[in-house]
Amino acid sequence: MKTYCKILFISSCLYAQIDYGFEFSKGGLAGFQFLKIETSAVSQSLSGAFATASKDSRSIHNNVSRMSKSSKFSFSVSNQDWLSNSKVSSASISYRIGNSVFGFNLVSFKIKEFEETTVRSPMGTGRKVSAGNNLIGFGLARNFTDKLSLGMQLKYVEERLDNYSYNNIMFDFGSNFKTGFRDIDLAFVFQHIGPDVNPLNTKFRSPLMFRIGASDYIFKSSLLNCLTILELVHPTDSEDYIVIAQEYNYKNKLLFRIGNKLKKESLGLSLGFGIEELKLRGGNKVSLDYGILFAKDLFQDLHSFSISFNQ
Repeated sequence: MKTYCKILFISSCLYAQIDYGFEFSKGGLAGFQFLKIETSAVSQSLSGAFATASKDSRSIHNNVSRMSKSSKFSFSVSNQDWLSNSKVSSASISYRIGNSVFGFNLVSFKIKEFEETTVRSPMGTGRKVSAGNNLIGFGLARNFTDKLSLGMQLKYVEERLDNYSYNNIMFDFGSNFKTGFRDIDLAFVFQHIGPDVNPLNTKFRSPLMFRIGASDYIFKSSLLNCLTILELVHPTDSEDYIVIAQEYNYKNKLLFRIGNKLKKESLGLSLGFGIEELKLRGGNKVSLDYGILFAKDLFQDLHSFSISFNQ
């Protein structure tokens, strides 16, 4: 417990920042913005507050240490709409060996082809341009005690725009701690740690993000459980925000989720539902999830679907 308090103190110092008495927008200072998109229907429906709620291979996306909560084998695939007719597809797999869980992660972000425009042809040249991103990640999570788990992910990311492309190597570090008081879990996560990149003679930082998450069952019975989640998110290239979410679990089979990002004016409420651990032959189980993000007035509502197999 003393060690974890030290971690909390150091994390708090890193989270702190100096207020110079004036506002400064950090937007546009980093590349690889697709890394901020939620990659599963569960995390989408919780507005990203997934650092203390995940428990299968999908944990590698939000808090790699939570892979330690997964079963012997877990496999998940997800597909979701994003802004301006773009799409995000992802797949993850994890396998347990003793107290350690190894994971593999794939993410693909694709933008619909659009017509090239130039100074001389502002209405379009007739030539089609494509763009997108890819990610490949390898993760490891381990239970060090019955309360503390730690994890790390190494990932390769790539960004493409027509004939141009650039890439980077990044790291994620995550921790999860069961306090022993009620059912409170705490999470501290550092994501997208990596060097600067220099595409087309322009320097961009990696979109470093720090999360502090907490969750607790405010209501538990044999019929219905209610998990409440709170996350503080500190991106280095945009404004801080808070996520509040809840997950209602009926008889450990049917789930309803709701989440909201405070201070995010362009994105609204998230909702979702799921069917958990339907039993198949051979002891295998399957979970189905759906999420919707209400994007207010500027964009259409965004839908996401996930399927997960566990053994």
